[in-house]
Amino acid sequence: MESGGDSHTSTTNISDDTAIVDNNQQQQGQVKALMSSLSAAAAASDADAVPLREYQERMVKTAIKANTIILLPTGAGKTYIAADAIIRIGFPALFLVPTIPLVAQQAEALSQRPGMKSIGVYHGDKQIPTNFHTLVSTPKAFETAQARGIPNFAFSNFKTIVFDEVHHVIKEHPYRSIALQLKRSGHTPRIIGLTASLTYSVGKERVQKNIKKLCNELSMEVIEHASDEELRKGGYLGPGRSAAAEVRLPTRSDRPDVVPQKDRQPHLMHASFFNRIRRGTATAFSLEFMSIIKELEAALQEQDPKFQSPLENISLKSWGEYCNKRKHLSELYQYLEHWYEALRILVISWEEHEDAALVFLRMIDCCNTSSMEINCWTHSVLTSVNEFFVSQPTSSDRFDNMYAVLIEKLESHECFRGIIFVKQRVITHVLQYAIAQHKVLSQKLNPCILYAVKSPATCTLRLNKTSCEESLQAFRSGKANLLITTNVAEEGIDIPAANCVIYFDAMNHAVSYVQGRGRARQAESSFVILQERNDRPATLLAHEEKEQHDIASSFIPSNDVVNTDALAVGQEARERNAQPLLQNFTKNNSLQKLQEYCQKTKAILTDTFVEKSLDKKHCVLTYQSQTTQLSAEGIGQNKKAAKRLASFELMKALNDKRKQSASTTTAGVATQTSVKDLNEYCQSTRATYNESFKENNNKKECVLEYESATIKLTGSGIGRNKKDAKRIAAAALLKKLLTSQSEQMGMDV
Repeated sequence: MESGGDSHTSTTNISDDTAIVDNNQQQQGQVKALMSSLSAAAAASDADAVPLREYQERMVKTAIKANTIILLPTGAGKTYIAADAIIRIGFPALFLVPTIPLVAQQAEALSQRPGMKSIGVYHGDKQIPTNFHTLVSTPKAFETAQARGIPNFAFSNFKTIVFDEVHHVIKEHPYRSIALQLKRSGHTPRIIGLTASLTYSVGKERVQKNIKKLCNELSMEVIEHASDEELRKGGYLGPGRSAAAEVRLPTRSDRPDVVPQKDRQPHLMHASFFNRIRRGTATAFSLEFMSIIKELEAALQEQDPKFQSPLENISLKSWGEYCNKRKHLSELYQYLEHWYEALRILVISWEEHEDAALVFLRMIDCCNTSSMEINCWTHSVLTSVNEFFVSQPTSSDRFDNMYAVLIEKLESHECFRGIIFVKQRVITHVLQYAIAQHKVLSQKLNPCILYAVKSPATCTLRLNKTSCEESLQAFRSGKANLLITTNVAEEGIDIPAANCVIYFDAMNHAVSYVQGRGRARQAESSFVILQERNDRPATLLAHEEKEQHDIASSFIPSNDVVNTDALAVGQEARERNAQPLLQNFTKNNSLQKLQEYCQKTKAILTDTFVEKSLDKKHCVLTYQSQTTQLSAEGIGQNKKAAKRLASFELMKALNDKRKQSASTTTAGVATQTSVKDLNEYCQSTRATYNESFKENNNKKECVLEYESATIKLTGSGIGRNKKDAKRIAAAALLKKLLTSQSEQMGMDV
């Protein structure tokens, strides 16, 4: 988040829905205090206001006339552009932000502009503001209030709607739900989107497709951006798009023994790891690690016959939770909990980060067998654990590489202020511990850690509101010269510019690349990448950023607005391929099945809770996609029970919809997209198909054989070439599969 640019740094403390829950009285007090400070700031004289830069003024004029996306780097003053556009268009206005910390920060930034009138702030359980000229809110809270029929939250009430970090619209995010609802409402307020990067996608075609989708969903007419030269002329101090990242990979960066990048499908992470363990194809470390865990489990089962290994559960965090809930029964439960958490680090990294798993266990002191109660362990277990740690290296290429980079940057910056980004919460603790153990760095660095605390790092490692605020304050004041954080600090928390930004883990997309580099805005700053994905190196991510700006430069709405018919066809294919998830659901598993279905169909699932009586909770669940909107209700003793019943009713409604359209669906398989649709179908059913080709009267004939645990079907097609033949065969096979599936589900096709 930024306001006017580099010279303006908000000092609002973190107040994080992702992390921080106060009692209602404290929350109301905070709201009153914030409103008081905002009113005072809004009363500041025009002489105190910072004038807009030339490129900002140009963009304000555009945003007044047309729905506009403002594409500017972190620190270039996007918020001030939106503020001045709101003032000139007129009130009321809605300013949506993706995280709770941004509510207070952006409200404060808006209040600094002359002409800005009263500002209402809203999120979570805060009291709904009734009188405001500009409302700053998180999307989920806004949706909930709107669903309750709050009059001044209706779309018709707002002349301008701003989406901060607008790129969230194109993923499963509350922003997208609001965008779809706004489109259906028929109201047309001025829409302004703010972002430093337009899409998470990689690859020219996907980037273009998602930018078009973003513009279509919000009816955007213009994408405004500025060149590096224009930014410099305006006084922007950041590195600019021409600044290249330093790529400093460890010596041993290629790991042929881990799961190949092409095989890394997140929904199959659990199955992939344990299949490799069963086949003996996992890394040597993973195999040895699992043998220790099996010994620990066996020892625990001897002491507590009721123990059941939780490793079959595909929810990795549930492993540690299982032991944590039972730690009062035996110390061995608590010890095994830590091994399960280390195993989670290993599984999530596709077996790459064995070094982090080891450092985690050493941090928790799991390597100290002398500290274990001897009565809890057999001699063989103690021996195995001891031999395991003795056989493991005390250093690793990846950690040593990080140490070397930090020492180098400490020497090159007279007053070092660094940020290290990691992917997992638990790794913030691991790196803080590792640096504290280093002879040189422990004397020169005072690291603090920060992450969203809605969920803990592990059952025994967590941050709270106080520790978050202390970390931020320590880094702002300079008491801490290194902040170790997750992507919560990429966008969403206002922290001072650093002179060294380091990515410890590989980046997945250009959003992280742009946001991370934007944090290194001090003079002679360093932006260092310590690990890369083979398919997404830093050079590619930098190219993707340039690609986005090239697209922005040539964006013409009449040419680039996406074909809504094509979007509908694609959505229908996704819903068709996810249809197996609508089978065999019960009241107990319906919510899980519904969430999986929404993930497959890329639809938005929203919940709204209403108290209709003192002893009952009322939940409304809504499914929204490009082609479908369905809602269902549930009433229960608590929110969890009400949501479970609502999910069951919504699954029934979705199933009924599929029954009604089953005959149309099976008859209308699209040949052009049939191969892609078949691949998605196989992925959703976790099945495979084989293909074979042969000559047939100077043409190609393709036979596709689909096989799952319950069904085996074939489809054939003849075409001019293999590609055409396969498309026709895929369409024939899909039709058979959908017919068979409909029959199994009791549909009259």
